[in-house]
Amino acid sequence: MAAYVAIMFLLWPLLPRVHNELLKIALALLPVLPVLFVVRAMVRLVLGSDELEQRIHLIGLAVAATVVSTLSLVGGFLAAADVIKLDGTILIWVWPTLCVAYAAARGWAAGRYGGDADVECSNGIALHWRLLLAALVLAVIAGLGRAQMSDYQLGMLCGMSVVFAAWGLMLAIVRWRRRQRGNHEAS
Repeated sequence: MAAYVAIMFLLWPLLPRVHNELLKIALALLPVLPVLFVVRAMVRLVLGSDELEQRIHLIGLAVAATVVSTLSLVGGFLAAADVIKLDGTILIWVWPTLCVAYAAARGWAAGRYGGDADVECSNGIALHWRLLLAALVLAVIAGLGRAQMSDYQLGMLCGMSVVFAAWGLMLAIVRWRRRQRGNHEAS
């Protein structure tokens, strides 16, 4: 996903300056490549899971698809009624919205079945560390690409970095407090 973010913020803004049609198509579709690798990784993760984990993934995917479909329907009706103006660029947000809704729904489903709502992934890296790493990657991309980014893009990257860092720190504090509480109860 770091490759996707880097492409979107560093290369995609160059699209209006490209005049060769084939190069423009290639540059426009370049962000799809890292997404395909993510899809492949997700499929491998689900296929390698036990039946309970597969069920949790299925619930997450079903809820996410329902949420995104409903939002699309609402947006379509509002646009058709000329209440809001939407163009094709709104479609870029379908995949990230689906991923966020999936993560939230999967966490909810895992909690329902007594799981820890994905505190650790299969390689043992705690969620708060993954979020802090994502924040760092976004900050580095913002720092490296600030000269060729618009203020909006730079602000978006910095804002995303801060949100991930705050979320990671919040989860780390919650985990630390739970451990402290567990240590006090054990003694």
